[in-house]
Amino acid sequence: MKISVCIPTYNQAAYIGLTIRSVMVQTLLPDEIIVSDDCSTDNTLEILEKLAAEISILTIIRQQSNKGIAGNTDACLRAATGDYIVKLDSDDALLPDYIKTLSALLTEHPQAGYAHAAVREIDHNGHAGEPRRLLRGAGFVTSEDALRSALKGYRVAANILMFRKEALEKVDYIQCTQDFAEDYFLSVCIAKAGYGNVYSPKILSAYRVWTDQGNVRKRRKLAEINGLNAVLSNAITPAFEQRAWDLNPVLRAKQHFAITHSGCLSWKVYNKEEKRELENAILKLSSAPATKFFIWSHKNGFGKVLEVYQNSAATIKRHIKKLILTRPQTR
Repeated sequence: MKISVCIPTYNQAAYIGLTIRSVMVQTLLPDEIIVSDDCSTDNTLEILEKLAAEISILTIIRQQSNKGIAGNTDACLRAATGDYIVKLDSDDALLPDYIKTLSALLTEHPQAGYAHAAVREIDHNGHAGEPRRLLRGAGFVTSEDALRSALKGYRVAANILMFRKEALEKVDYIQCTQDFAEDYFLSVCIAKAGYGNVYSPKILSAYRVWTDQGNVRKRRKLAEINGLNAVLSNAITPAFEQRAWDLNPVLRAKQHFAITHSGCLSWKVYNKEEKRELENAILKLSSAPATKFFIWSHKNGFGKVLEVYQNSAATIKRHIKKLILTRPQTR
């Protein structure tokens, strides 16, 4: 069984070396590591060339023009020759048993299109934070259950996955044109194609969490909303139609996401034209009366009241999830 590790990167000189070395200390080493550099403007390429001289299984792809997140990731995955393919972001890291554990799960569950696991958050300095686990049992879920759960969002602890190459080939890799939620889109396409997925609650990787310096994350809100719309309209809806399932749950999911993201209309980081563009994107996601009410409220100064309610509800959900995940397991 041949295993590849794919690492798409852009301007991650500070972390790319650590990421690659985390692969090289696996208890089960991969057959190849492929790094696709999307025209980095820092010294990422220089670091990669030095590592390639040292690590024989490391191959570097240098994109001729900037392809963006989706395009660069797609190119990196397509270059892999392994039966199992790990997709790893260039600021994250694998713990030593990642490949051994997840490759065994994929072998045990031939209908799983990908395997994933719990992660440990780390900050920009590498200091350990909270664990991230899913509120689901360990093991395999069917494609049908995966599609239904996708209505609630991207159901992984973090976007560090081991794919079955056969599943990637069947869906023709990443077909999403958006540079946000392309990973979520791919997971839905794999479920639509009839593959389930398998999950381990063990912490097998480190996921870097960044603070929103300079409101960078807030400035990406339009891309986030458009990405969600692409997933729900172009991936989940066709999957439900293919199975002749009721589409009302999809419409409710669209409304939920539209309401959740409507709060950006009260943010001061946007000017009037940008807010108009955001509002149009939200309405494209859902034009239900409830969505329009939340849009009106945020535009007319009532957003703080709604945010207090939504944040309180989210906090309660997080506490309940933490209690469930940390309670002693009974037989």
